[in-house]
Amino acid sequence: MPVEPVVAHAPIGRRRLAILAPLKSWGGIERKMLILCREFLAQGVRPVLLLTRGGQIPYPDEFPSEVEIVDLGSSGKFDAVPRLIRYLRNDRPDAILTAKDHAAKVAVVATRLGRLKIPVFVKVTNTLSQTLRRPMKRRTARWLYPQAERVIAISHGVRQDLIDEFGMRPAKVEVIYNPMVTPDLAERALRPLDHPWFGADNPPVFLGAGRLTGQKDFLTLVQAFARVRALRSCRLVILGEGEERGRIETRIRELGVGEDVELPGFVKDPIPWMARAAVFVLSSRYEGLGNVLVEAMAVGTQVVSTDCPSGPSEILDGGRLGLLSPVGDVAGLADSMTRILDHPVDRSELAAGAERFRSSEIARQYLALMGLA
Repeated sequence: MPVEPVVAHAPIGRRRLAILAPLKSWGGIERKMLILCREFLAQGVRPVLLLTRGGQIPYPDEFPSEVEIVDLGSSGKFDAVPRLIRYLRNDRPDAILTAKDHAAKVAVVATRLGRLKIPVFVKVTNTLSQTLRRPMKRRTARWLYPQAERVIAISHGVRQDLIDEFGMRPAKVEVIYNPMVTPDLAERALRPLDHPWFGADNPPVFLGAGRLTGQKDFLTLVQAFARVRALRSCRLVILGEGEERGRIETRIRELGVGEDVELPGFVKDPIPWMARAAVFVLSSRYEGLGNVLVEAMAVGTQVVSTDCPSGPSEILDGGRLGLLSPVGDVAGLADSMTRILDHPVDRSELAAGAERFRSSEIARQYLALMGLA
């Protein structure tokens, strides 16, 4: 069955980069792809977004119309490979960038089976030893990932995990951070927020954000907050939705802090919330980088995080730009939350620490690595 491209407005530029991923219409990886596509266009490279396994255009109301969209119409790896081969033979991009494990494996297999001399660059967005739990998936990754031109890790911790757990040669793995600090960040921080807790004379608000899953460990955050709340007036807001909502709400009731905790659900743009919170708290068991910490720092908000693999310690410069506590340690997290209120980091230092994640520079690093600069 031939691939029938669904194409948006014709793009501009010279070099062409295919981006392969099973994306949703929203999410963390999806937001990074949106940002990178904007920056690639600005730097003269034409992105082509290849959707697989029921993928959707990320943030369709914001996605640049200059990016070509091709839906491969695949439902899994087996039919995605021949569809991708047909596409690449007809319309050869200069390079392929993948996001998510499914796309990485499809791209490597397709270029090998199709004998296509198109370099594949695999972006690894999380600590792979934590996200690939099934032995077969781990074995397949061990075999296929080294066949990519380069693997791009979003933190040094993710890179080390690939070397230690998946046998990657160090020369094959490059670290490029996520593009978190964008030109519109300051304007987004000033957008109005209609919520009664964020007034100037209200108690300080702790903020968490992310999918309500075991990985994010919001149960530990809620218990730590209850300890802080017993000592001083404060509130907690957790942005996001997920399968752990019921357990979190039950724990909030058991702790008797329901009047001071709110779970508004998924919020399209958390930046206005971050800019008005007293402290942003990351309570995760593991991460690829910890993007939300960068965003909070960039808008001048104090940050506290678990010292989880991988990313928070890199972002916070070992604790200089925000406090770190052990994973799952309720008392330690509560202590960090209290101490950061009493001894905040200078806002100018937070903003300076976030500059490593400037989107234009990150895009330049991608294009240089892929030979498209």
